[in-house]
Amino acid sequence: MTNSAVFKKFGDVSVEIVRGNYRLRWRALGRRFCLAIGKADTEAARIVAEGRAQEINADILFGRFDESLAKYSQIHADKIAAAKKGLDLREVWEKYKIHQKYRVAKTTQKDNWRTVDLCLEKLTAEQLLLERSELLLPKLLQTYAPGTIRRALASLNASCNWAVEAKLIENNPYSRLTRQLPKKQGDRSREIFTTADIKKILLTFRANKAASFYANYVELLTLTGFRPEEAIALTWDDLTAGENGKLSIRVNKAHSKGELKNTKTGERRDFPCNPQLTKFLANLPKIPNLHNLIFPSPKSGYIDQHNFSGRYWLPIVRELAAQKKIKQYLPCYNLRHSFITRLVREGLDVATIAKLAGNSPKMIFEHYLSANSDLELPEF
Repeated sequence: MTNSAVFKKFGDVSVEIVRGNYRLRWRALGRRFCLAIGKADTEAARIVAEGRAQEINADILFGRFDESLAKYSQIHADKIAAAKKGLDLREVWEKYKIHQKYRVAKTTQKDNWRTVDLCLEKLTAEQLLLERSELLLPKLLQTYAPGTIRRALASLNASCNWAVEAKLIENNPYSRLTRQLPKKQGDRSREIFTTADIKKILLTFRANKAASFYANYVELLTLTGFRPEEAIALTWDDLTAGENGKLSIRVNKAHSKGELKNTKTGERRDFPCNPQLTKFLANLPKIPNLHNLIFPSPKSGYIDQHNFSGRYWLPIVRELAAQKKIKQYLPCYNLRHSFITRLVREGLDVATIAKLAGNSPKMIFEHYLSANSDLELPEF
């Protein structure tokens, strides 16, 4: 035997003898790999080297090659295990942020990620250990509301799931913590405005000198059930006529917290216009603005939904509720719940409603449908 020679080949994997030791060399995933096997002085060592070469070659052919080499070498497996053991929750989170920086919307980074950062700052070194995951909730509940923790856990779970896939940690110890949070109390997210309520709100907006500028925006929300950020981002170019001449609205973007981004689901949908909506859109004034928006702000930019809700929606709708002119105060977003529930009660199938709303049937059932509190049971 020579000091360095190819002993045998199995596909792309070469078994070499280098200075009396077996070594495997091959190319995969656009990279070169090398793996030391051990002394080439026994029949058993030869069988191990050839068997490992065949295994690697088969894994390359069938797309299951382990580029960490942990599958083929105990030394590599031990190194990875040692590296995994050293990571704590903060380190996993920081690695995840670097990996996702250009994949996650800036608004999510600004809000959700910042919430996670603040939560992690409250934890001690022991509470950050992955093997002490049971210490996380008791500590955070001393400072934060369950809703805030729930949002933070959603991001932390995503980071740990990513770390598992990246083979940085063995498992996600936080996957079940959300179930241990106190249940939401007084959740009114499913409640809706009646048709009479909506008409009263629209009339009040149009009659109010300061708020009348937003009346058409509010009416669009009632007629379509769009998310506010989707309506805010609509441009005149998003109105398209099909081959049958019927108008539709293309929904493929959203504007929220100063950022133009994809829709919540990341998918485009075309919303068909009925005669009422078609007439409404035809009568809208075209207000000159830089972005060709259908509903620009008074300063010709994008509407700030938070500012609109605080300055106009909340005081107007709350006053109507206080005067008993509508059933109750609800946030502007509940116009979407009202639209979806109305379609269900009018007999439209849930699959079609979900397509119109840009949601899944499961989400419609779990988060949008409101019980009919005015129902009168039929007599027996």
